[in-house]
Amino acid sequence: MSVKFFGQFLIEQGEVDAGNVREALDLLGQTNRSLGEIAVEEGMMVEADVARVNHSQRGNDRPFGDLAVELGVLTSEQLVDCLRMQRERRLLIGEALVHLGHLGTERLGPMLDAFKADQAQYEVGALGQLPDPLANNRVAPYVLDLLPKFCMRVARMNVKVGDAQVLAEAPLWPHRVSLPIHAHRGLDVTLVGDHDFMTCLASGTSGIPTAKLDRELMLDGVGEFLNVLAGNAISALERTGVQAELGTPDHDAELADGWLFDLATSTGRAALVLMQF
Repeated sequence: MSVKFFGQFLIEQGEVDAGNVREALDLLGQTNRSLGEIAVEEGMMVEADVARVNHSQRGNDRPFGDLAVELGVLTSEQLVDCLRMQRERRLLIGEALVHLGHLGTERLGPMLDAFKADQAQYEVGALGQLPDPLANNRVAPYVLDLLPKFCMRVARMNVKVGDAQVLAEAPLWPHRVSLPIHAHRGLDVTLVGDHDFMTCLASGTSGIPTAKLDRELMLDGVGEFLNVLAGNAISALERTGVQAELGTPDHDAELADGWLFDLATSTGRAALVLMQF
């Protein structure tokens, strides 16, 4: 058992194939809209307003709509309307597969139930039970909680965090970037991934198209993403009275004793490694 998305689960169960899921994901991309996109389409905001809110989100872990209202680029009434339209228009991957004729309507419900049972241990709150000694690290829970949020905000990439495993050996993917967080118990946060995952993350962070990212720019972009992620984790931690500070990203850090978290991602493959120091 491992953390996965519904489409991956359906492939494993033999209900659909990878091509069916890619087609469904394309349909989701054409149909589903972010709150900012809906506000622009409805004439409530302009692109510059959306960029301003998105930039503010990188240093402030709050929903897009709340920040848009606070910044004065969207009214509370407009936010309610946008949320309603987003909810009404939202298409889920199971529905997309049924719509495309790749999955029978009668199979959707049973497969959703089976998927929920398979993934129950990865639901929100499951990560509260961290293994010792990681459970005593004040920074780690914030990093684990914020990672999926910022992958979506920065790179429009879906990510789910799997359970903790003792790091027996370094993952085989070719790229890794580490960032130390200095606190009472220091924590090295490392992302290890393949080319697709790392370039998607770096492009979303830097604004540089993936085709123009060489390896150095890609790793720098991932390092900046970790700065954003860890900076928000530190801000949340400091509100509890605990002080911490960021170190410098390292593209060649050695992975030693630590904990490995598999990541289910909508783009490429990756893992998160947390090591105390």
